[in-house]
Amino acid sequence: MAKSTRAIFILDFRAPKIHLWSGSYDAPLVPINGQPLVKHLIEVCFEYGVKNVVVVENSQNGSFDTYHCQPGTTVLSWRDTLDFGLIERRQDHDGDTLLIWGTPLFDSDLLDGIGRDSGSCGSAWRPEAPTGIYRLSADVLLDLLLESQFAALTRPQQTLSGLATGLLRLEIALPAGRRNAGFELLDICDGVDVAIAEFRCDKKNLLRRLETSVGGYWRKPIAEHMLLCNTRFPPKAFYDRLATRLEDVLTCYPSQQIDIASILGAMTSQQPELIAVGNGVTDLIQALYSTLNPTVAVPTPTFAGFQTPLTNERMKNFVLSPPYFDLDVSAFFEFVIATDADTAIVVNPNNPTGRLVDHADMAWLTKALGSSGRRLIVDESFIDFPTDGSANSVENLVLSCDNLIVVKSLGKLFGLGGIRLGYLMSGDRDLIAAVRRKLPLWNINGIAEYTLFLLPEFIEELEESLEMLREDRDLFTRRLQTIPGLEVVPSQTNFILCRLPEDSVSAAELKRRLILFDSVLVRECGYQVMKDADRYIRLTVRSRAENEKLINTLRSTLSHLSIASEGVVA
Repeated sequence: MAKSTRAIFILDFRAPKIHLWSGSYDAPLVPINGQPLVKHLIEVCFEYGVKNVVVVENSQNGSFDTYHCQPGTTVLSWRDTLDFGLIERRQDHDGDTLLIWGTPLFDSDLLDGIGRDSGSCGSAWRPEAPTGIYRLSADVLLDLLLESQFAALTRPQQTLSGLATGLLRLEIALPAGRRNAGFELLDICDGVDVAIAEFRCDKKNLLRRLETSVGGYWRKPIAEHMLLCNTRFPPKAFYDRLATRLEDVLTCYPSQQIDIASILGAMTSQQPELIAVGNGVTDLIQALYSTLNPTVAVPTPTFAGFQTPLTNERMKNFVLSPPYFDLDVSAFFEFVIATDADTAIVVNPNNPTGRLVDHADMAWLTKALGSSGRRLIVDESFIDFPTDGSANSVENLVLSCDNLIVVKSLGKLFGLGGIRLGYLMSGDRDLIAAVRRKLPLWNINGIAEYTLFLLPEFIEELEESLEMLREDRDLFTRRLQTIPGLEVVPSQTNFILCRLPEDSVSAAELKRRLILFDSVLVRECGYQVMKDADRYIRLTVRSRAENEKLINTLRSTLSHLSIASEGVVA
């Protein structure tokens, strides 16, 4: 398909300014990685193959031309006049024109996606406004310009309004598949949009940005299959209820540890004195390690948060065996004794394997370690995801086994990773008191506190979400097993561990390619202590549509890489 050789930008500087800490800006001039947005978009057009760009603008200070013109760019001033010079300029051009209304962020891939269709097609951001990109034939564009100019003869000052009306009417007739690009187009209206734009435009440092800052994906436009929250909960009604007290919650200090522990005591049917509340599990691990100064034995692969705070001398890795990495509690107990570790750790179900140790085995391990004077830390952040998984929880042993410590992240279960809420439970009251002293006075934010009051209203919806998620996981597993060469570890949680085909690239290289070419983020397991760690990836179960899209992407990517490795593709 031939590319358009002309582009027209219609810029209206009368819109509200965008306010950043660095200053206030008109949307076309907002800085994106050091250069005005419109300059970046014009460069995208030239990269795509456009030979001539016309900017129609109504800036009041007259400085736009000085700062943003470059070879091949012409600036026309729009002063709400009857004729702004476009008709004459379009009459000598018989090819398609990209008409770009406003400065919606886009890249050359999006322009490739706006093909020809009966002389006009495009990609609009909102149905009630013309903001977007339109590829128009010479005849269609000329008709629109003449129509808008004719309307202005009887309604002065309406030339651009007439053109906008014509575009909106035209957009209704566009093919449904091209009517709204959604993810690709971004109408920049505030500081968050600016952050999203800067992320998308900084392709040179994209990998570094993602690897050095895990989280905040609500302002990083990438399909994320890495973080492990329940994607089926909470319902919209939860957020509606949250909004009713948001002003009070945000203007007041939150409660302190003792009050939050009382709420969690009611939730878990345990005494509040047995609970320390943390800003997520990692917060509690730091406080616990600071209190115990332990030498730990831990089955690997597992959640790295239990390993990273420790030196190698104080960490003993019990490496689990493929293909399923199941834990033999008897062998693990012997390993703990042999290595003289004073504390054992079990993540149950395990992360990243998704495998569950049943209650009987965990009870035996707890008592065996207690008899030898050793503690057992059990992370049960994913215990609710397996069918009848909560029946395998060891929280019911806390009162009778004071060597047992249970930690649990609540954000994962409730689909609210942003609230950063978890708890630590133990029958050792002195230990709980010591851990609490290591935590800040106000370590739980007000939204997390209010969430604990709201959640009982949505218990039925929570159970339904877990049932749906299990169905999603089973379907996702079956579909992943159809990818040639991919080995799938059967999971009982909301994530799935997969071993890459032998003839594919490493997990780290696959992750890099998925980010750069498909805007998809997965967890590669090269950092884990396990055999062939660089062959494994972990995938979060998300919506069925998202899961299916990831499957198709993996199938295509792995197939291509396999062919390339055989020398068929360069």
